[in-house]
Amino acid sequence: MGSVRAYISAKGEKRYEVYYRDASHVSHHKRGFLTKKAARAYQAANEVAVENGTYVDPRDGLMTIEVLGRQWIEAHASIWKPSYRRSIDTAWRVHVEPEWGKRSLNSVRHSEVQAWVARLSKDKSPSVVLRAFGILKGIYEMAIEDRIVVYAPTERIQLPKKTAKRHVFLTAQQVQDLAEAAGYYRPLILVLGFCGLRWGEATGLLVGDVDFDRNRIIVSRSATKVGGRIEVGTTKTGNTREVSMPGLVAEALRQQAAGKSPEDLLFTDEHGGYVRQQSAAEGRRGWYAAAVKQSGVPRLRIHDLRHTAASIAISAGANPKYVQRMLGHKSAKMTLDTYSDLFDRDIDRVSDNIDHLIEQTS
Repeated sequence: MGSVRAYISAKGEKRYEVYYRDASHVSHHKRGFLTKKAARAYQAANEVAVENGTYVDPRDGLMTIEVLGRQWIEAHASIWKPSYRRSIDTAWRVHVEPEWGKRSLNSVRHSEVQAWVARLSKDKSPSVVLRAFGILKGIYEMAIEDRIVVYAPTERIQLPKKTAKRHVFLTAQQVQDLAEAAGYYRPLILVLGFCGLRWGEATGLLVGDVDFDRNRIIVSRSATKVGGRIEVGTTKTGNTREVSMPGLVAEALRQQAAGKSPEDLLFTDEHGGYVRQQSAAEGRRGWYAAAVKQSGVPRLRIHDLRHTAASIAISAGANPKYVQRMLGHKSAKMTLDTYSDLFDRDIDRVSDNIDHLIEQTS
């Protein structure tokens, strides 16, 4: 049991202080209560918390965000993809640690976090702001789970909303035109534009990942640029999937694989190494930017070829589940959310097909 005592402050005012013990029988002391009722309420709340195992030692909240932040990052290091870990490290170093690192966990107020988010949002993209905020939120979630603090100032923060980027879709003929203009990299463009692989998945393919007998590409790894080097790991979702190949793609890959062993990279740059990421942004140089210009197709990111593959598959009558598996989405809901407008365009075609079936049976 604890106790409540009265004392006279330095200003000569009557105040109350509380003495109590935690679950480990360590003594604690808090003073400054204006009334005995407030002091007894604090004492009772602590006794209940000790009894039901939810007590949080107020001294733990003196830990700095810098200390727990580094623990939080290291605790997730083996779970995150190398590229994601690098982006988190950058956001921590640039946006979170300078602002909050020296602050104790229990000293940060909700209004301060909201003001910080607002300041970042003026100059940074929603993606940058959300990543930085997510780090601070994750640190406080860990602190609550570890019973270091009882309150997280990151709750109910108003955040900037990411606006969906307008997808650029090529027609099947435009994909072929772009592939022809890419020359040496024609097979790679065909895989991206018709099979929907992510860039890292396509450039990480080995010859043995192509099953010509079953007309399938087995996607199980991804080659990602981290810093200045290429690191090979699992796919974004960590799952292996099989993607079917149109005949045009299969024929191009037969030629691409000719003379290579199953362990060789399917696609390489002109020096035999991994193909590096490309950009079609105005003023940029590279084989992809040159191919976009030469072919006359709309300027599009190389990632938009993945959206093009989805568009072509949907136009060919593919259902959401097939498109989900082709793209390696975690769920069909994600596929529908991303390409809902494309599926909506098929409503009339489906109705026409049903009318045709009815006519055949009547």
